Amino acid sequence: MRNFFWICLLLLIPGLLARISVGGAGILATDLLVPLFALVWVGKKIIFHEKFPKSDFVGAGFSFTAVALVSWLFGAWDLDISAKILSFSYIVRLVTMLIMGWAASEYFSESQNVKKLKRQKDFFFQRFFFISAVVIALGFLQFVFVPDISLWSTEGGWDPHTGRLLGTWLDPNYLAGFLGFLLPLIAGAWYRKKKFWLFCLGIMALMALFFTFSRSGYVAAVIGLGFFFLLRDWKIILLVVFISVLGLAASERAQQRVEELSGTLASIVLQDTAEIDPTAKLRIQNWIKSFDLWEKYPALGIGYNTYRWRAAEEGVVDESFFSAGGADGTHLTVLVTTGIIGFLAYLWFLWSLFWRPIRRWWHTKNELQLGFAMGFFSLAIHSVFVNSLFFPLIFLPVLVIAGVLQPEKVQQEVHNS
Repeated sequence: MRNFFWICLLLLIPGLLARISVGGAGILATDLLVPLFALVWVGKKIIFHEKFPKSDFVGAGFSFTAVALVSWLFGAWDLDISAKILSFSYIVRLVTMLIMGWAASEYFSESQNVKKLKRQKDFFFQRFFFISAVVIALGFLQFVFVPDISLWSTEGGWDPHTGRLLGTWLDPNYLAGFLGFLLPLIAGAWYRKKKFWLFCLGIMALMALFFTFSRSGYVAAVIGLGFFFLLRDWKIILLVVFISVLGLAASERAQQRVEELSGTLASIVLQDTAEIDPTAKLRIQNWIKSFDLWEKYPALGIGYNTYRWRAAEEGVVDESFFSAGGADGTHLTVLVTTGIIGFLAYLWFLWSLFWRPIRRWWHTKNELQLGFAMGFFSLAIHSVFVNSLFFPLIFLPVLVIAGVLQPEKVQQEVHNS
């Protein structure tokens, strides 16, 4: 089972190259293997009467999925059968990712002695950072040798990105969201171990983020890293600012993206979309139309992951496009599709993932806990602008790491209690 566990995580490397288009959306390799892993793991627990591990976040996660299921039942009843199956599959995806995070709680937080647990956790992060390094390296190869993906991107509704680092994930914004989560985690690991390879990986991740030219990624990473170093070592903030200024000075493309971001933020404050760039203008228009759609179904929303069809009926999106699966932002998508009831359950779920690591860092000074919390905070900021949080290549490692960082449980002590 542990080898199966690692095979699922290794699927971060092929990314969206391992994807089959279905009805404007797509089936990833993780959508096939993670449910199979979850079924076998849960089945083994039930058949052999094994105890399920304790978890800080699984209960809140299942509470949210229960509300999502109810909203889906009310919202998808009149869709055609293919739309019903496709929209329901997203609930299956979320549940099985939760179960994989739950399994990680057992594999890396329960053992017969504490020393073995610490070795297991170190082993996990070494492997996970290696997988992340391969993802980043493939991104640099794509950036150098295939900078223009427009020839392949139009089919299925992909944006024709040119001159941006996106790797096998085929979208610079998704990859930037992942890097925004990864950077504080790397910083936390470096403070724990002071390994040179972690420093090199951090530099690689920073450079990769820079070349995504993703404004949402820049904002999210700056906030996540900023709070990490503010709490752990505020002097580093000055060095990061210096490096950022040098990077901006060396790249006209980066300067343009930052200027567009500044104009966008100013326009949002002034509620004027006349002066912002076309991409940001479309995003704001999507926010407005999506919020209007939520006001029609405020309690339980339009139905979990029925956005592609319900929003298409309202003229908000073109359902044939890959990006039509949600609004431009995960938080808004959850509000529109599950209503205020689902949104409150969703906030509880997010809080359970964020607050417990903060508390553990406060008591133990384990920088990995702080790095995860600030990485997740970065991802939450990123998800204001991009529908990225539940993207499986991002949320799967988030839940797994949340499971790995659960407090250690010595099995012998549990059995004797």
